[in-house]
Amino acid sequence: MPQFEHDGITLNYEDTGDPEAPAVVLLHGFTSDLRSWAPLLDDLTADYRAVALDLRGHGQSSAPEEPESYTIEALAGDVAALLDHLEVDICALVGSSFGGMVTLQFAVTWPDRLAGLVLSDTSAAFEHPDYDDRYHRREASIAEFVNTVERFGTAEAGKRAARSVEDPFLAQAIRDRYSRMSRDGILGCARVRRERPNLLPLLAERITVPVLICIGEDDPVRSASDVMARELPEARYLTFKGTGHSIPTLQPGPFVREVLRFFADIEDGKPISGRRAI
Repeated sequence: MPQFEHDGITLNYEDTGDPEAPAVVLLHGFTSDLRSWAPLLDDLTADYRAVALDLRGHGQSSAPEEPESYTIEALAGDVAALLDHLEVDICALVGSSFGGMVTLQFAVTWPDRLAGLVLSDTSAAFEHPDYDDRYHRREASIAEFVNTVERFGTAEAGKRAARSVEDPFLAQAIRDRYSRMSRDGILGCARVRRERPNLLPLLAERITVPVLICIGEDDPVRSASDVMARELPEARYLTFKGTGHSIPTLQPGPFVREVLRFFADIEDGKPISGRRAI
């Protein structure tokens, strides 16, 4: 896969579809990589140029040892550098979970480089009084996972995470996924999740492009998504029934259909706002 140098690190990406078509940049979740978008690419590239990035600390991108290399601003800067490298002025940005956090930071920093935003399973602040117990339990489990990585390494963390999974193929996939992850990358990006600035006060002022918010009905991040949606009243808000965290992975078909419908409505000048369960 192609790579480029930025900020002293190597960033890995995949670029598919017509290079003259409108660009859609895809940002994966915490401990994942650009391969998580593979089930969506055939549909996306029928009309769009799809560019998936391995975030720093993930996949085949560099995982710097220095803790100061990991900030939400640096991660968003990597996306801007990717656009510069590809000579793309404006794109639609699709972010899932941790990738959604990076997407939001990019959006408030470079709003003029966006044609639209898709925010899946994500939040605009680490903490808020209206976040519910499910959100806090999930964050506690992530903190426990990060502690395991810090003490025992990524392979052991993968083994422990796989113990709760009954499907042997999925359990092995989890072990393989974590064994490929960098300890520095996990610890650095986990700190980014906790220490990122609260962007809620900036959303209405800085984000003026159409926004699609997607959340699973059973996602523990749902209360955080609801809080974010209050600051973006013109956004389209979709709830995916019977779905947990990471809609692009759990429901790739319905997700990509709704993303494409959203893009088509932008191009046709149709109304965007509204709430719907699918």
